[in-house]
Amino acid sequence: MFSLAAVVVFLVAFWGESLPASAETRGGSPTGDGNFIESHTGHQDRSRIVDKLRRELPGHDGPAGALFVDPRTVVGARLDFVANLRALGPKRALFEQSIDVIGANGVLDGVEQLWPHCHEEAHDLGKVVYARLRELARSLQVCANRCNAGCMHGVLMEALRQDARGAIGPPRAGLPSSLKPRINDLCRHDPEMIARYSPGDCAHGVGHALMWLADYDVQPALDACKFFVEPPLAYYCATGAYMEYVTERDPEDAKSRSLLYPCDTFEYPTACARHKMGYVVQRHYRARGTTADLVHACERLGGSLRHGCFHGLGNAHMGLIAVGRTSLGAVCLHGTREDRVVCIEGAIERMARYHEDRALTVCAELADIDRQTCLAAAKNKMYSTTKDLSLYLRP
Repeated sequence: MFSLAAVVVFLVAFWGESLPASAETRGGSPTGDGNFIESHTGHQDRSRIVDKLRRELPGHDGPAGALFVDPRTVVGARLDFVANLRALGPKRALFEQSIDVIGANGVLDGVEQLWPHCHEEAHDLGKVVYARLRELARSLQVCANRCNAGCMHGVLMEALRQDARGAIGPPRAGLPSSLKPRINDLCRHDPEMIARYSPGDCAHGVGHALMWLADYDVQPALDACKFFVEPPLAYYCATGAYMEYVTERDPEDAKSRSLLYPCDTFEYPTACARHKMGYVVQRHYRARGTTADLVHACERLGGSLRHGCFHGLGNAHMGLIAVGRTSLGAVCLHGTREDRVVCIEGAIERMARYHEDRALTVCAELADIDRQTCLAAAKNKMYSTTKDLSLYLRP
Protein backbone atom coordinates (compact mmCIF):
# COMPACT_ATOMS: atom_id res chain seq x y z
CA MET A 1 0.00 0.00 0.00
CA PHE A 2 1.04 3.64 -0.22
CA SER A 3 2.09 5.43 2.96
CA LEU A 4 0.31 8.65 3.85
CA ALA A 5 3.66 10.40 3.63
CA ALA A 6 3.97 9.25 0.04
CA VAL A 7 0.45 10.50 -0.71
CA VAL A 8 1.30 13.92 0.77
CA VAL A 9 4.44 14.13 -1.34
CA PHE A 10 2.44 13.21 -4.41
CA LEU A 11 -0.27 15.79 -3.80
CA VAL A 12 2.24 18.59 -3.37
CA ALA A 13 4.39 17.47 -6.29
CA PHE A 14 1.47 17.04 -8.66
CA TRP A 15 -0.76 19.94 -7.58
CA GLY A 16 1.75 22.47 -6.35
CA GLU A 17 2.44 24.15 -3.03
CA SER A 18 -0.87 26.04 -2.97
CA LEU A 19 -2.90 23.26 -1.34
CA PRO A 20 -4.58 24.72 1.74
CA ALA A 21 -4.51 23.24 5.21
CA SER A 22 -8.24 22.61 4.99
CA ALA A 23 -10.83 23.32 2.36
CA GLU A 24 -13.51 23.14 5.02
CA THR A 25 -12.12 25.93 7.17
CA ARG A 26 -11.88 28.24 4.19
CA GLY A 27 -15.33 27.38 2.84
CA GLY A 28 -13.74 26.85 -0.51
CA SER A 29 -11.65 24.30 -2.33
CA PRO A 30 -8.12 23.06 -2.44
CA THR A 31 -6.40 25.41 -4.86
CA GLY A 32 -4.12 23.86 -7.38
CA ASP A 33 -4.68 20.41 -8.81
CA GLY A 34 -4.96 17.25 -6.67
CA ASN A 35 -4.86 13.53 -6.48
CA PHE A 36 -8.31 13.39 -7.99
CA ILE A 37 -8.28 10.84 -10.77
CA GLU A 38 -7.99 7.16 -10.16
CA SER A 39 -5.09 6.73 -12.53
CA HIS A 40 -2.72 9.39 -13.69
CA THR A 41 0.88 10.16 -14.41
CA GLY A 42 3.07 11.17 -11.50
CA HIS A 43 6.49 12.78 -11.28
CA GLN A 44 8.01 11.38 -8.10
CA ASP A 45 10.99 9.10 -8.01
CA ARG A 46 10.67 5.53 -6.82
CA SER A 47 11.96 6.25 -3.31
CA ARG A 48 8.74 8.04 -2.45
CA ILE A 49 6.72 4.87 -2.56
CA VAL A 50 7.23 3.09 0.73
CA ASP A 51 5.47 -0.15 -0.04
CA LYS A 52 3.95 -0.62 -3.47
CA LEU A 53 0.46 -2.04 -3.31
CA ARG A 54 0.60 -5.85 -3.12
CA ARG A 55 3.91 -6.14 -4.93
CA GLU A 56 4.52 -9.70 -6.14
CA LEU A 57 7.33 -11.38 -8.04
CA PRO A 58 6.33 -12.21 -11.62
CA GLY A 59 5.38 -15.85 -11.32
CA HIS A 60 4.84 -18.23 -8.47
CA ASP A 61 8.23 -19.74 -9.18
CA GLY A 62 10.08 -16.48 -8.54
CA PRO A 63 13.14 -15.68 -10.64
CA ALA A 64 12.52 -18.73 -12.84
CA GLY A 65 9.11 -17.37 -13.81
CA ALA A 66 7.97 -16.46 -17.30
CA LEU A 67 9.44 -13.31 -18.86
CA PHE A 68 11.67 -12.70 -15.84
CA VAL A 69 15.23 -11.44 -16.30
CA ASP A 70 17.58 -11.12 -13.32
CA PRO A 71 18.04 -7.36 -12.86
CA ARG A 72 21.66 -7.82 -11.77
CA THR A 73 22.56 -9.01 -15.26
CA VAL A 74 20.98 -6.13 -17.20
CA VAL A 75 21.75 -3.01 -15.18
CA GLY A 76 22.81 -0.97 -18.20
CA ALA A 77 19.92 -2.17 -20.33
CA ARG A 78 17.48 -1.18 -17.61
CA LEU A 79 18.93 2.34 -17.51
CA ASP A 80 18.66 2.57 -21.29
CA PHE A 81 15.04 1.41 -21.14
CA VAL A 82 14.09 4.07 -18.59
CA ALA A 83 15.73 6.75 -20.74
CA ASN A 84 13.81 5.56 -23.80
CA LEU A 85 10.61 5.26 -21.81
CA ARG A 86 10.98 8.82 -20.57
CA ALA A 87 11.53 10.05 -24.13
CA LEU A 88 8.96 7.95 -25.97
CA GLY A 89 6.28 7.21 -23.37
CA PRO A 90 4.73 3.83 -22.50
CA LYS A 91 4.33 2.53 -26.04
CA ARG A 92 3.70 -1.05 -27.12
CA ALA A 93 6.56 -1.04 -29.62
CA LEU A 94 9.05 -0.10 -26.92
CA PHE A 95 7.72 -2.82 -24.60
CA GLU A 96 7.97 -5.38 -27.39
CA GLN A 97 11.58 -4.43 -28.02
CA SER A 98 12.55 -4.44 -24.35
CA ILE A 99 10.73 -7.38 -22.77
CA ASP A 100 13.19 -10.00 -24.01
CA VAL A 101 16.16 -7.90 -22.90
CA ILE A 102 15.17 -6.83 -19.38
CA GLY A 103 12.09 -9.00 -18.81
CA ALA A 104 8.55 -8.01 -17.96
CA ASN A 105 9.81 -7.37 -14.43
CA GLY A 106 12.33 -4.87 -15.75
CA VAL A 107 9.74 -3.13 -17.89
CA LEU A 108 7.32 -2.90 -14.95
CA ASP A 109 10.06 -1.58 -12.68
CA GLY A 110 10.84 1.12 -15.22
CA VAL A 111 7.23 2.11 -15.66
CA GLU A 112 6.72 2.31 -11.90
CA GLN A 113 9.93 4.33 -11.55
CA LEU A 114 8.62 7.04 -13.85
CA TRP A 115 4.95 6.75 -12.88
CA PRO A 116 4.71 5.42 -9.29
CA HIS A 117 0.90 5.59 -9.42
CA CYS A 118 0.75 4.00 -12.85
CA HIS A 119 -2.29 2.31 -14.33
CA GLU A 120 -3.04 2.93 -18.01
CA GLU A 121 0.71 3.26 -18.59
CA ALA A 122 0.88 -0.54 -18.18
CA HIS A 123 -2.01 -1.46 -20.49
CA ASP A 124 0.20 -1.98 -23.52
CA LEU A 125 2.64 -4.04 -21.48
CA GLY A 126 -0.16 -6.39 -20.44
CA LYS A 127 -1.06 -6.79 -24.10
CA VAL A 128 2.53 -7.68 -24.94
CA VAL A 129 2.74 -10.16 -22.05
CA TYR A 130 -0.33 -12.04 -23.24
CA ALA A 131 0.73 -11.91 -26.87
CA ARG A 132 4.01 -13.58 -25.87
CA LEU A 133 2.66 -16.21 -23.49
CA ARG A 134 -0.77 -16.87 -25.06
CA GLU A 135 -1.91 -18.21 -21.69
CA LEU A 136 -4.07 -16.28 -19.25
CA ALA A 137 -2.83 -17.90 -16.03
CA ARG A 138 0.84 -17.28 -16.71
CA SER A 139 0.13 -13.75 -17.96
CA LEU A 140 -1.73 -12.89 -14.76
CA GLN A 141 1.17 -14.28 -12.75
CA VAL A 142 3.58 -12.01 -14.61
CA CYS A 143 1.46 -8.90 -14.14
CA ALA A 144 0.29 -9.68 -10.59
CA ASN A 145 -1.15 -6.39 -9.26
CA ARG A 146 1.55 -4.19 -10.70
CA CYS A 147 0.56 -0.68 -11.75
CA ASN A 148 -2.65 -0.95 -9.76
CA ALA A 149 -3.93 -3.77 -12.01
CA GLY A 150 -3.17 -1.81 -15.17
CA CYS A 151 -0.99 -4.62 -16.49
CA MET A 152 -3.79 -7.11 -15.80
CA HIS A 153 -6.24 -4.94 -17.72
CA GLY A 154 -3.91 -5.02 -20.71
CA VAL A 155 -3.76 -8.82 -20.48
CA LEU A 156 -7.56 -8.95 -20.69
CA MET A 157 -7.61 -6.57 -23.65
CA GLU A 158 -5.35 -8.90 -25.59
CA ALA A 159 -6.92 -12.11 -24.32
CA LEU A 160 -10.48 -11.11 -25.23
CA ARG A 161 -9.40 -10.45 -28.81
CA GLN A 162 -8.92 -14.20 -29.04
CA ASP A 163 -11.77 -16.04 -30.72
CA ALA A 164 -13.21 -19.44 -29.79
CA ARG A 165 -10.48 -21.17 -31.84
CA GLY A 166 -7.71 -19.34 -30.02
CA ALA A 167 -6.80 -17.06 -32.92
CA ILE A 168 -6.01 -13.46 -32.04
CA GLY A 169 -7.49 -10.89 -34.37
CA PRO A 170 -6.07 -7.48 -35.24
CA PRO A 171 -6.18 -4.72 -32.58
CA ARG A 172 -9.68 -3.44 -31.89
CA ALA A 173 -11.23 -5.99 -34.18
CA GLY A 174 -14.60 -5.74 -32.45
CA LEU A 175 -16.45 -7.75 -29.85
CA PRO A 176 -16.28 -11.53 -30.45
CA SER A 177 -19.56 -13.42 -30.22
CA SER A 178 -17.97 -15.87 -27.80
CA LEU A 179 -17.61 -13.22 -25.10
CA LYS A 180 -20.68 -14.04 -22.97
CA PRO A 181 -19.66 -17.45 -21.64
CA ARG A 182 -16.00 -16.46 -21.53
CA ILE A 183 -16.33 -13.40 -19.33
CA ASN A 184 -18.76 -15.05 -16.92
CA ASP A 185 -16.49 -18.04 -16.53
CA LEU A 186 -13.40 -15.83 -16.26
CA CYS A 187 -14.64 -13.77 -13.33
CA ARG A 188 -16.36 -16.54 -11.40
CA HIS A 189 -14.46 -19.73 -12.16
CA ASP A 190 -10.99 -19.13 -13.64
CA PRO A 191 -8.59 -20.38 -10.92
CA GLU A 192 -5.83 -17.86 -11.52
CA MET A 193 -8.20 -14.91 -11.81
CA ILE A 194 -10.26 -15.67 -8.71
CA ALA A 195 -7.09 -16.36 -6.72
CA ARG A 196 -5.89 -12.81 -7.40
CA TYR A 197 -8.98 -10.67 -7.95
CA SER A 198 -12.54 -10.45 -6.70
CA PRO A 199 -15.30 -11.06 -9.27
CA GLY A 200 -16.11 -7.34 -9.27
CA ASP A 201 -12.47 -6.39 -9.81
CA CYS A 202 -12.30 -8.88 -12.68
CA ALA A 203 -15.47 -7.45 -14.25
CA HIS A 204 -14.00 -3.95 -13.99
CA GLY A 205 -10.95 -5.14 -15.90
CA VAL A 206 -13.16 -6.80 -18.51
CA GLY A 207 -14.91 -3.44 -18.97
CA HIS A 208 -11.60 -1.79 -19.84
CA ALA A 209 -11.00 -4.50 -22.42
CA LEU A 210 -14.48 -4.23 -23.94
CA MET A 211 -14.22 -0.47 -24.45
CA TRP A 212 -10.85 -0.90 -26.11
CA LEU A 213 -12.18 -3.70 -28.31
CA ALA A 214 -15.17 -1.52 -29.23
CA ASP A 215 -12.75 1.22 -30.34
CA TYR A 216 -14.23 3.56 -27.72
CA ASP A 217 -17.77 3.27 -29.09
CA VAL A 218 -19.68 3.50 -25.81
CA GLN A 219 -22.94 1.68 -26.53
CA PRO A 220 -21.46 -1.56 -27.93
CA ALA A 221 -19.10 -1.75 -24.96
CA LEU A 222 -21.95 -1.31 -22.48
CA ASP A 223 -24.07 -3.83 -24.35
CA ALA A 224 -21.25 -6.34 -24.01
CA CYS A 225 -21.00 -5.61 -20.27
CA LYS A 226 -24.57 -6.84 -20.02
CA PHE A 227 -23.33 -10.26 -21.10
CA PHE A 228 -22.58 -10.70 -17.40
CA VAL A 229 -25.53 -12.59 -15.95
CA GLU A 230 -25.16 -10.94 -12.53
CA PRO A 231 -26.22 -7.26 -12.42
CA PRO A 232 -23.40 -6.26 -10.01
CA LEU A 233 -20.80 -7.63 -12.42
CA ALA A 234 -22.45 -5.86 -15.35
CA TYR A 235 -22.27 -2.62 -13.33
CA TYR A 236 -18.62 -3.04 -12.40
CA CYS A 237 -17.89 -3.90 -16.00
CA ALA A 238 -19.44 -0.55 -16.93
CA THR A 239 -17.15 1.22 -14.42
CA GLY A 240 -14.15 -0.22 -16.23
CA ALA A 241 -15.54 0.58 -19.67
CA TYR A 242 -16.21 4.18 -18.71
CA MET A 243 -12.85 4.55 -16.97
CA GLU A 244 -11.15 3.40 -20.17
CA TYR A 245 -13.24 5.77 -22.28
CA VAL A 246 -12.76 8.80 -20.05
CA THR A 247 -9.01 8.25 -19.68
CA GLU A 248 -8.65 8.14 -23.46
CA ARG A 249 -11.23 10.67 -24.62
CA ASP A 250 -11.79 13.27 -21.88
CA PRO A 251 -9.34 15.88 -23.25
CA GLU A 252 -11.17 15.88 -26.58
CA ASP A 253 -14.67 15.67 -25.08
CA ALA A 254 -13.98 18.57 -22.70
CA LYS A 255 -13.62 20.89 -25.70
CA SER A 256 -16.91 20.13 -27.42
CA ARG A 257 -19.20 17.97 -25.27
CA SER A 258 -21.33 18.59 -22.19
CA LEU A 259 -19.72 18.79 -18.78
CA LEU A 260 -20.45 15.17 -17.84
CA TYR A 261 -20.44 13.51 -21.28
CA PRO A 262 -20.83 10.55 -21.83
CA CYS A 263 -22.47 10.07 -18.41
CA ASP A 264 -25.49 12.17 -19.37
CA THR A 265 -26.03 10.27 -22.63
CA PHE A 266 -25.72 6.53 -21.95
CA GLU A 267 -26.85 4.05 -19.30
CA TYR A 268 -25.04 3.39 -16.02
CA PRO A 269 -24.47 7.13 -15.42
CA THR A 270 -23.19 6.50 -11.88
CA ALA A 271 -20.52 4.11 -13.17
CA CYS A 272 -19.47 6.80 -15.62
CA ALA A 273 -19.50 9.84 -13.35
CA ARG A 274 -17.38 8.01 -10.78
CA HIS A 275 -14.43 8.54 -13.12
CA LYS A 276 -15.53 11.54 -15.18
CA MET A 277 -15.84 13.72 -12.09
CA GLY A 278 -12.13 13.33 -11.42
CA TYR A 279 -11.36 15.27 -14.57
CA VAL A 280 -14.19 17.74 -14.02
CA VAL A 281 -12.98 18.47 -10.49
CA GLN A 282 -9.40 18.84 -11.64
CA ARG A 283 -10.31 21.45 -14.24
CA HIS A 284 -12.62 23.20 -11.77
CA TYR A 285 -9.91 23.69 -9.17
CA ARG A 286 -7.36 24.75 -11.74
CA ALA A 287 -9.82 27.52 -12.60
CA ARG A 288 -9.92 28.45 -8.87
CA GLY A 289 -13.43 27.15 -8.33
CA THR A 290 -14.72 26.08 -4.93
CA THR A 291 -15.98 22.84 -3.45
CA ALA A 292 -19.31 24.56 -2.80
CA ASP A 293 -19.66 25.22 -6.54
CA LEU A 294 -19.18 21.52 -7.25
CA VAL A 295 -21.76 20.52 -4.65
CA HIS A 296 -24.27 22.97 -6.12
CA ALA A 297 -23.63 21.59 -9.60
CA CYS A 298 -24.45 18.08 -8.39
CA GLU A 299 -27.55 19.29 -6.56
CA ARG A 300 -28.92 20.77 -9.78
CA LEU A 301 -28.98 17.33 -11.39
CA GLY A 302 -31.59 14.61 -10.98
CA GLY A 303 -31.87 10.84 -10.83
CA SER A 304 -28.88 8.57 -11.33
CA LEU A 305 -26.79 11.32 -12.89
CA ARG A 306 -27.09 13.24 -9.62
CA HIS A 307 -26.04 10.14 -7.68
CA GLY A 308 -23.13 9.71 -10.06
CA CYS A 309 -22.07 13.31 -9.60
CA PHE A 310 -21.95 12.95 -5.82
CA HIS A 311 -20.30 9.53 -6.03
CA GLY A 312 -17.64 10.94 -8.33
CA LEU A 313 -17.23 13.97 -6.08
CA GLY A 314 -16.25 11.70 -3.21
CA ASN A 315 -13.99 9.57 -5.37
CA ALA A 316 -12.29 12.63 -6.83
CA HIS A 317 -11.41 14.00 -3.39
CA MET A 318 -10.20 10.73 -1.88
CA GLY A 319 -6.54 11.71 -1.88
CA LEU A 320 -7.06 15.10 -0.27
CA ILE A 321 -9.37 13.63 2.36
CA ALA A 322 -6.84 10.90 3.14
CA VAL A 323 -4.05 13.40 3.89
CA GLY A 324 -6.28 15.85 5.76
CA ARG A 325 -6.25 18.67 3.21
CA THR A 326 -10.04 18.63 3.26
CA SER A 327 -12.58 16.62 5.22
CA LEU A 328 -15.09 13.98 4.24
CA GLY A 329 -17.79 16.16 5.76
CA ALA A 330 -16.85 19.19 3.68
CA VAL A 331 -17.13 17.16 0.50
CA CYS A 332 -19.94 14.70 1.18
CA LEU A 333 -22.33 15.89 3.88
CA HIS A 334 -24.64 17.72 1.50
CA GLY A 335 -27.89 17.09 -0.33
CA THR A 336 -30.18 14.18 0.43
CA ARG A 337 -29.43 11.08 2.45
CA GLU A 338 -28.85 9.17 -0.80
CA ASP A 339 -26.43 11.84 -2.03
CA ARG A 340 -24.41 11.48 1.17
CA VAL A 341 -24.32 7.70 0.92
CA VAL A 342 -22.94 7.56 -2.63
CA CYS A 343 -20.45 10.36 -1.94
CA ILE A 344 -19.10 8.70 1.21
CA GLU A 345 -18.83 5.39 -0.60
CA GLY A 346 -17.03 7.08 -3.48
CA ALA A 347 -14.32 8.38 -1.17
CA ILE A 348 -14.00 5.58 1.36
CA GLU A 349 -14.22 2.39 -0.67
CA ARG A 350 -11.11 3.33 -2.62
CA MET A 351 -9.32 4.80 0.38
CA ALA A 352 -9.87 1.59 2.35
CA ARG A 353 -8.53 -0.48 -0.51
CA TYR A 354 -5.19 1.28 -0.24
CA HIS A 355 -5.06 2.47 3.37
CA GLU A 356 -7.76 0.92 5.52
CA ASP A 357 -6.49 2.36 8.81
CA ARG A 358 -6.71 5.88 7.47
CA ALA A 359 -10.21 5.24 6.11
CA LEU A 360 -11.36 4.12 9.55
CA THR A 361 -9.87 7.25 11.10
CA VAL A 362 -11.74 9.41 8.60
CA CYS A 363 -14.97 7.55 9.36
CA ALA A 364 -14.53 8.31 13.06
CA GLU A 365 -14.95 12.01 12.24
CA LEU A 366 -18.56 11.42 11.24
CA ALA A 367 -21.58 10.81 13.45
CA ASP A 368 -24.53 8.48 13.61
CA ILE A 369 -25.82 7.07 10.31
CA ASP A 370 -23.13 8.78 8.24
CA ARG A 371 -20.47 7.02 10.30
CA GLN A 372 -22.26 3.70 9.81
CA THR A 373 -22.29 4.28 6.05
CA CYS A 374 -18.61 5.12 6.14
CA LEU A 375 -17.63 2.04 8.15
CA ALA A 376 -19.62 -0.21 5.84
CA ALA A 377 -17.83 1.32 2.85
CA ALA A 378 -14.46 0.72 4.51
CA LYS A 379 -15.40 -2.90 5.06
CA ASN A 380 -16.72 -3.46 1.53
CA LYS A 381 -13.94 -1.63 -0.31
CA MET A 382 -14.13 -1.49 -4.09
CA TYR A 383 -16.11 -3.79 -6.38
CA SER A 384 -18.10 -5.59 -3.70
CA THR A 385 -20.80 -7.88 -5.07
CA THR A 386 -22.54 -8.13 -1.70
CA LYS A 387 -23.14 -4.43 -0.99
CA ASP A 388 -26.49 -2.83 -1.80
CA LEU A 389 -26.13 -1.46 -5.33
CA SER A 390 -29.71 -0.26 -5.69
CA LEU A 391 -28.68 3.41 -5.88
CA TYR A 392 -26.16 2.63 -8.61
CA LEU A 393 -28.32 0.41 -10.81
CA ARG A 394 -31.20 2.85 -11.21
CA PRO A 395 -31.72 4.07 -14.79
